[in-house]
Amino acid sequence: MEEQDVDRAHRPTRPRRVRLPVWAGTSLVVVGALVVVALLVSRLSGGAEACPAIGYADLLEVVLTGDTEEVHHLQVRDGGGDVWQPPLPTGPDPPESAVATSRDGDTWSFTLFSRTDPVGLRALDETGAVLAETEKSVNWVRVRGSEACGGPMEARVGWTL
Repeated sequence: MEEQDVDRAHRPTRPRRVRLPVWAGTSLVVVGALVVVALLVSRLSGGAEACPAIGYADLLEVVLTGDTEEVHHLQVRDGGGDVWQPPLPTGPDPPESAVATSRDGDTWSFTLFSRTDPVGLRALDETGAVLAETEKSVNWVRVRGSEACGGPMEARVGWTL
C-alpha cells in the first residue's frame, strides 16, 4: 500500500489562543491582588462602632425598710451637688423635676440621666421635714447597649430607716 498524503487543508485545527502582552497579564494579577487585600482589610479591621444613641436614662431603685410609715417623699442627690431631686411639690404648680419618680409600697424608683457613686438619699415627711439622710454606694449594672457605646443601667440599693 502506498502512503497517502493527507491534505493539510482538511485537517482539524485548534482554536487560536489569545496572546496577551506581558504587561496586561501582570496588570490583571496586581489588580486582583489589590481587590483581595482590600476585602480582607475591610472585613478584619475593627473600625469604629456606630453607636445608636448618645443619652440614656438609668433606673435607681431604693428599697426602704424599718419604720417607713412617716415617709411621704424620697429625694436623691447625685454626685457632690447640692440639688435634691425631685423637688417638693409646693403650691398649685409644682416645679418640673429632672428626675422622674414612682413608688410601689416601700420601693421608690428614680429615672436618672447621670449615674454617680455614691448617691445621697433623703427621706421626708408630709410637711417636707427631713426624717433621715444617708449616702449609699451604688453598683450600676448595664441592662442594654455595650461597653463601647454605653447604654441604660440599673441599680438597687436598700436603706433601713
